Amino acid sequence: MPPRIPGDEVHTNVLIAGAGPTGLMAAVTLARYGVQYRIIDRNSGQTKAGHASGSLPLPRQSFNRLQILIVSKGLQPRTQEILQTLDLLEALKAKGNRMSEVARWAHDSTGKLARTRIRPEITSCTPFPYLLVTDQGNVEAAFESNLELRGYQVDRLMELVHYEYDMTPGTIWPIIAYVRNNSSGVIELWHTKYILGCDGAFSLVRHVENVQWRSQGGFEMWAVADLWAETDFPDIRRHCNIWSPHGNSILLPNKENGFRVYTQLAPAEVSSLNASGANFARPLFPESNSTLLFEILQARIRAILAPFTMDITKVAWISRYSVHPGMATQFSSRLNNIFLLGDACQQYSPYLGQGMNPGIADAYNLTWKLALVIKGHATPELLDTYGIERKHFANEVGQIIKSPTPFPPAGADKSPGFESISEKNRDLMSGCGQFYLGSALVQYPAHYPINQKAEKRLTPGKRLHTMTLTRHVDGTVVDLLEEMPSTGKFHLLVFAGWAPLRNSDFKDLCSWLASPESPLSAVFPSSPFSNTGSQNSEFHSASTEDGSEYLDLYLIHNSDHLGFEVGQVPGVFDSSKIFEDVGGVGHKTHGVCQGMTGQVLALVRPDGYIAMVTGFTDARTIMQYLKSFMIFAPVDSSPSTQGFGSVS
Repeated sequence: MPPRIPGDEVHTNVLIAGAGPTGLMAAVTLARYGVQYRIIDRNSGQTKAGHASGSLPLPRQSFNRLQILIVSKGLQPRTQEILQTLDLLEALKAKGNRMSEVARWAHDSTGKLARTRIRPEITSCTPFPYLLVTDQGNVEAAFESNLELRGYQVDRLMELVHYEYDMTPGTIWPIIAYVRNNSSGVIELWHTKYILGCDGAFSLVRHVENVQWRSQGGFEMWAVADLWAETDFPDIRRHCNIWSPHGNSILLPNKENGFRVYTQLAPAEVSSLNASGANFARPLFPESNSTLLFEILQARIRAILAPFTMDITKVAWISRYSVHPGMATQFSSRLNNIFLLGDACQQYSPYLGQGMNPGIADAYNLTWKLALVIKGHATPELLDTYGIERKHFANEVGQIIKSPTPFPPAGADKSPGFESISEKNRDLMSGCGQFYLGSALVQYPAHYPINQKAEKRLTPGKRLHTMTLTRHVDGTVVDLLEEMPSTGKFHLLVFAGWAPLRNSDFKDLCSWLASPESPLSAVFPSSPFSNTGSQNSEFHSASTEDGSEYLDLYLIHNSDHLGFEVGQVPGVFDSSKIFEDVGGVGHKTHGVCQGMTGQVLALVRPDGYIAMVTGFTDARTIMQYLKSFMIFAPVDSSPSTQGFGSVS
């Protein structure tokens, strides 16, 4: 227990430690789901590095949070899909640069630097086939603006210094956190139910929890800078990976016609910088002698690019940082009330281009589960799946790192091993290829014959691919992803094929959906949940026509929407969520039969991953799935509702 100057005592359902992209993502989603929380950060403001400040060195308050910024190549497509459901993507597009191609450069057999290939940056099926390069400060600003609209803010200059468990029997606040006000020096007691450790590579939460680090490679030291230059290098506006006997480099163009350059420092260069008196206490720091780092970087770039020339004309900022690729041995505490997210639990070499993307995905995976548990709508065991699912992704990336010659060593002229591994795992690195194994939340395989050759087939454990649809009620062409905002709800998609109103199984399904046995009729028992500040919640929506607090219902059919009135569709469907799949294109690409036999139900989790796929006549399995982790009030079943879709 740290020495304490008495201060205020605070009570909060969730304490988020760290207001980088990971912590802010957790805050934005919890706010949307109606969960009261507090988010703290030791720094006085948002990340400023990467902006053309014109001043060197960088301010010291940037130490802890910039590490995520500069190891990030950009927002991967899956991250963009997530941000679209939060209505945050458009603001970031305006401040970002799209990278659609990547060029590889290496020395040829004559020893001359030559382009070995140009390929598309992204080949995954996604509405966003590019990397969106934007500064971490822009991402944080977008998140914070969204929070302010909802009445929340970051508690700045507040730092978590320790926490301990309150063993008082019957307490509803099992964790006591010691939070230091860095302005006054006062240490306050904060009582909470959960702590989210979003506090970076040198996580205090990980240290207090005594979680070990599983290394997947040694420490790497990198130099990074935002530059403008006069150059005859032909691919300066492309993402470039360059291998040379003089070192390896990554170039990323920005929106302002400059570029960011990364280069891995050699041991002799690191020793030289350390000897100059630079502070090495944290993973990222401004140099006490930035001129020396600039000289090293400039000489390195000129040597790597020769015979091309590059004269640096302006430096917005420059620094170096260390990264220790690997992952935490566990992502949550034994009692599932302490969680590690982002760099606190997984770190990757800049060669993999992950940066802030895994942390955003971590938060998106965890917070909907946390909301259900805090509200008393799901069992605490649901939180077990966070570590299981996110560690699976980290292990998948770890296999890349462990592969033979995964990355070119500093000074290597080329790395065929890295080239082939990069090609093989592009879908995983984009985020689009991430998948979760069968579990309480993923019922795999599908209980319905999906065409396995379909490009975007419905697969439990994988994300739902979007499709273009026509809204039945007004003929508006829409993107399905835009019709499924992140509100903490499940989404039940009814793929009804052609002429659903003439289909007896569809009629039976609608009868079951309107019955007391349906998930739409399920209600939660009364809960002592207290949630001050949740008035802005989008989670509880008592006005929805389907009558569900936790599930939205969508009807997707192949019939001409002008061929019948929306009023002819059973009232269990909200008229704004009935769509025509013109020509059955979406059915086909998602592996669903297009005719009258195209009768598939796909249950999609709040984070956009498919939970289960089944046929109309097996609809009862959906309720069985939900009952495995959700807490519903008992329902008195009427004999008339037994039979189709009933749950025993």
